[in-house]
Amino acid sequence: MLKFVRVMAGADPSFEAHLNGVKSVFLKAFPFNEPYVEKITRYATGENPPRCEAVLLAATRANKILGFSVSFYFADLKAAYLDYIASDPARSARGIGGAIYEMTRDDQRKRGARRFFLDSLPDEPGPLVHDELLPESRRRLAFYERLGARPVIGTAYERTATPSNLGDGNMLLCDAMGNENPMSRKYLRSVVERIMLAKNGLDAADPLVSGLLKSIADDPVRVRAPRYMTSPKKPPTLHRPIDIVVTSGESPTIEHSPFKGYYERPSRVAAVRRALEGLPVSEHKPEHWGREHILAVHDRRMVKFLKETAERLPDKRIVYPEIFPIRFPDRLPRNFEMRAGYFCIDTSTPLTNAVYPAARRAVDAALSGAKLVRSGSAPWCYVVVRPPGHHAERRAFGGFCYFNNAAVAAHYLSASGKKVAILDVDHHHGNGMQDIFYERSDVLTVSIHGHPEETYPFFAGFDDERGRGPGEGFNRNYPIRPGVDDAGYLTVLARALRRIEAFKPDYLIVSLGVDIMKGDPTGHFFVTGDGMRRIGDAIGRGGHRTVIMQEGGYNLANLRRGVREFLLGFAVGHQTARAL
Repeated sequence: MLKFVRVMAGADPSFEAHLNGVKSVFLKAFPFNEPYVEKITRYATGENPPRCEAVLLAATRANKILGFSVSFYFADLKAAYLDYIASDPARSARGIGGAIYEMTRDDQRKRGARRFFLDSLPDEPGPLVHDELLPESRRRLAFYERLGARPVIGTAYERTATPSNLGDGNMLLCDAMGNENPMSRKYLRSVVERIMLAKNGLDAADPLVSGLLKSIADDPVRVRAPRYMTSPKKPPTLHRPIDIVVTSGESPTIEHSPFKGYYERPSRVAAVRRALEGLPVSEHKPEHWGREHILAVHDRRMVKFLKETAERLPDKRIVYPEIFPIRFPDRLPRNFEMRAGYFCIDTSTPLTNAVYPAARRAVDAALSGAKLVRSGSAPWCYVVVRPPGHHAERRAFGGFCYFNNAAVAAHYLSASGKKVAILDVDHHHGNGMQDIFYERSDVLTVSIHGHPEETYPFFAGFDDERGRGPGEGFNRNYPIRPGVDDAGYLTVLARALRRIEAFKPDYLIVSLGVDIMKGDPTGHFFVTGDGMRRIGDAIGRGGHRTVIMQEGGYNLANLRRGVREFLLGFAVGHQTARAL
C-alpha cells in the first residue's frame, strides 16, 4: 500500500528515517544541487520561508521512501507553489510521480489553495535553454499537462535567471485546480512576488523581481493551450447509447487520511465523467433500495456496526482499525473502536459518519443497474459507484470497500434460479465475492489479479482456491506476476472467459479496475489504453446481459482513458455478438 507522510519534526514518529530517505532520493534525482538538502532539513524542522508554510510530503511503501515533494502555501493568496518533486530514479516507473503530484495538490487544496504553481525547464529553444535537455523537458511538460498544469505565457519568467534556478530559464506552470475563471494580472504578480521571496529571498524592490513583475502585462493572464494532448480517436458507431447509473450525490463525502494509504477519493467520479464526454450516454437515476438486499450477502452485525458509525461519529472524526481478533474471533468487543478491527481486514480503510450513507448510495446504484438489465430495459449497463465494493466480505469490510456492490447485484440477479458469473478484472483480488459465494454453485466467481504473494489483500486469491461444498469448482483465480503487458493479460483473460462460457451464465457482472494500467501507483501491470479496449471487446463478445461495476483505478489520467477505452471496446464487442 502506497502511503504518504508529512515529514515534520514532532509530528512524524519516523522523522529521522523519513528525512534521511527524502535526502537520499533528492541527491539521486538532483545531484547538481546538493545545497538544497540543507533547506529540506530546515523545512522539516519547522523553519519556513518568508510569508509561507513549507510542506514536505513523502511517499512510502514498506517503510521505504519512494519519492517526495516540497511545496509552499501562501495562505493570503490561496495559492500554492511546488518547489521540488521527485520519485526515486533507481526504481522503475510505477506512477509514483503522478501520485505524489496529485497528493500534494490535494493536500494544498485542503489548506485552501485555489491555484497550484510550479517551474519546469522550457520545451522550446530560447535564451537560457540547453538544447540537449529539450527532449526530456518536453516529456516533463507533457507529464504536467496530463495532470492539468500548463505554462503561463507572455511574461519574462522563463528568461529570468535567479539563484534558485542555477542560471537556467524556467517556465512558470499553473494548475487551475478546476477553477474556470481567468487569472488576473494583479493576482499573478502577487504570486510571482511571493515565489521570488520564498525561493530566493528577493522582494519586489529588487531590480530582478521588479522587472519580472512589470513583464506580466496581459490581463487576464494567458496560459498556453494544450500542446501534448493527443486528439481522441473518433469513437466507433454504437447502435444504442451506453446506459449508465452513477452514485447519487457526494455529500457528505468519505474523508481519508493520505498517511494511512493512497486513498480512494471523490475526484475519481469526476474523472469517470470526463471519460464519458462525447460518448452517446443514457444516464439513469438510482432508485432507493431496502437494507434486505445488503443483509442477503453481509453479516447483520457488520451492517449494524457501519450504521452505528453514522450515528456515533462526529463530523471530521476519522477512525482507523488498529486491533484485530486474531485469537478470539468469536467474541464481539463492546468498545466501539475495537469493533472497527473486528469487522475490518486492514488499517487503511477509514470510518466516518459519511461511510454508511455513502455505501448505501453505492448499493442503490448497483441494484438500479442490475434492475435495468434484469428488466430488459438495457442489454448492459455501466455503474459508477463510490465507494467501491469488491474487497468487502460477508462479515468484514476493507480495501476502501464497505458493502460489496457487485455481490449484492449478483444475489439480486440470481433470483428465480438464474445463474450469474462475476468477472473481476481489478488489479487486486476480488476476495469479497470469493468469500460471499464460496459455497454456492449458482454464482461463478472469476478473478484476474496481481499475485497475492505481492499484492493486496495478500491472504486470498491463490489459484488453488476453488470453492467449498456445493460451491467447489465455482471459484477460479488467475493470479499474475508483476510486469504483464497487453498480450500477456489477454492470454489469461481468454482462459477466464472460456471458464465463464462453460458455466453458461444468464447474467455477467464485471468488476472493472483500471489499476491494471501502466502507471497506477497501486499496481504492477503494464496494460495500455489500447489494451483496455481489447479487454473490453473480448468480454463484450460473450454477448451476455452484463452489469459493469466500477472498482479501482487511482491514476486519474488512466481512469479517464481506461474507462473510456474499456466501455467502447465492450460496446463494439457486445453489439457484434448480438448481431451474430
